[in-house]
Amino acid sequence: MRTNNNQKQESEGILVYEEGVEFPYHMIKSRRKTVALQILKNSEIVVRLPVGLSWQTGHDFVIKNKNWIYNQVMRVKEARAMQEEFHWVDGAEVLLHGEKKRLLVYIKKTGRGVEVWETGEDIRVVGRPPDGGNESQEPDIEQWVKASVEQWYKKQAKDYLVKKTTLWAQRMGTSFARISIRDQATRWGSCSTKGNLNFNWKLVLLPEELADYVVVHELGHRFHMDHSSDFWGVVENYLPDYKQRRKQLKDYGEKINLIYGV
Repeated sequence: MRTNNNQKQESEGILVYEEGVEFPYHMIKSRRKTVALQILKNSEIVVRLPVGLSWQTGHDFVIKNKNWIYNQVMRVKEARAMQEEFHWVDGAEVLLHGEKKRLLVYIKKTGRGVEVWETGEDIRVVGRPPDGGNESQEPDIEQWVKASVEQWYKKQAKDYLVKKTTLWAQRMGTSFARISIRDQATRWGSCSTKGNLNFNWKLVLLPEELADYVVVHELGHRFHMDHSSDFWGVVENYLPDYKQRRKQLKDYGEKINLIYGV
């Protein structure tokens, strides 16, 4: 392994592994208190340093975390490769409650609207894509399928999460005011001081035990509106393996956002 570190590019470096794989990286200084490593969706490696630290400190930090960097970059590259292969077309594999379902698409020549339902082994999309008001215009089938399935997912998520939250609230001896289903890029859920709960509709894609974790997490805020040790004590009381579930949730989140693009 080596790093490329000269006066002109002292904020840049290259990690070289035994397999001959090279990962360039660059560093950014800002008003922060700690050193942080970030692997972007395009596999770019960014090291963030406090203003007062030297560039060499950043290079040393990269070398110290070389194995973690390799694993993270390869995981992002693999996910991006899978994303490029995935299309919202007949025969594609999609997720529902953590299980793979075959997507079956039936295009009708007449009629309007679309129907989506699950049969147990597959998710079926039946209907006629809109032509944009111009019969000579070729419809975007893939975008139509994606939008149709996403709308169906959101409806499933509403019923699913209301039932699940009601059940867990009873178990935990608490209550909530209102549940809203949101389309959020990075958050799975939130809880307001008034007891209003917001959930990401993509929870319907996850295994049920991970959806349970998100629900228990947000209901835990009905006891403590922070992430103190007391809060995590509430979560652990109902989900002793919550740390494992939290890690799995992060892995699933990256997969869903990178591959399925929803």
